[in-house]
Amino acid sequence: MIKYIFCISTGRSGTGYLANILSTLSDTKAYHEQKPRMNKEIMREFLKGNNAPLQSEMSKKVDLIMQASDGIYVDTSHIFIKSFGWEIPKYIPQNEIGIVILKRNKSKVVESFHRIQSSPFNDKGRDWIIYPNGNNLTSPAINAFNYKVLRFLLKGYWRVTGAKGHKKYPSYFRDKSYKLLSWYYDEIYALGNKFQKMYPQISYVEVNLEELNTFEGVERIIKKFGLEKAYNKEKLADLIDVPVNLKDNIK
Repeated sequence: MIKYIFCISTGRSGTGYLANILSTLSDTKAYHEQKPRMNKEIMREFLKGNNAPLQSEMSKKVDLIMQASDGIYVDTSHIFIKSFGWEIPKYIPQNEIGIVILKRNKSKVVESFHRIQSSPFNDKGRDWIIYPNGNNLTSPAINAFNYKVLRFLLKGYWRVTGAKGHKKYPSYFRDKSYKLLSWYYDEIYALGNKFQKMYPQISYVEVNLEELNTFEGVERIIKKFGLEKAYNKEKLADLIDVPVNLKDNIK
C-alpha cells in the first residue's frame, strides 16, 4: 500500500489544490509545503551539486514525515524534484511511495509565474524555481556566465530606474525571462523522467490540472496508489473543482 505521496510539478499548477483533495482520504495528513521546505539556498546548492546543506536538514524532514507513518502522509511541494525528493527513497521503501506528476499548460504556468513576479532573474524566483546554473540539471538553458552577466545588467537597470516589476522589464529581458521560464517547465519534467529511471519501484501517476477537476481524474490517482479504502467521494464533492491559492484564479 502507498503510505507516502509526493508530487513532481513546476508549481503554479494546482499543487495546493491537490493537497486539499488528498486531505479527504481517511487517516491522512496532507501538506502543500511542509516545513522545512528545503528551498532557497538548500535547493540552489543541491542543484549546483553540493548535497551537504540538504543532507544536514534531511533528518528534520524525515522525522516529520515519519510522524504520519501510521496513516497516509502527503506533501505536494514542487520543491520535491528540486531537492529533498532525491533523498527520500534512502529513508522510505520505494514500494510505499506514490508520486503524482502534475502538469498544467506550459504557457499558463509561465504567465502565472510572471503574474506573481517570480523569475529566474529575481530573488523571489531564485528561492523557488530553478535557474540555469547547476551540475544536477539535465540541460542548462544558457551559459552560466552569460546568465550572471544578464542578471548583473538587469540589476543595474533596476537601480537606475527603480522599475523592478516584470511589466517594466526592457523587452529584451522580458523575452529572456519568458524563455527561461519555458526552459524551467521542460527541465522539471526532464528531472522527473530522470527520477523515474533512478527509482523504478515507486508508483507514478500523471495527471493534468483539468483532469484533477474531475472525479475520474482523482479516482485514477486513488486506484493507482491502492487507496480505495481511504477514499470518500462525499468529502471530495465539497472540494472538487474549487480553486485554491488564487494568485491567478488557478483551477
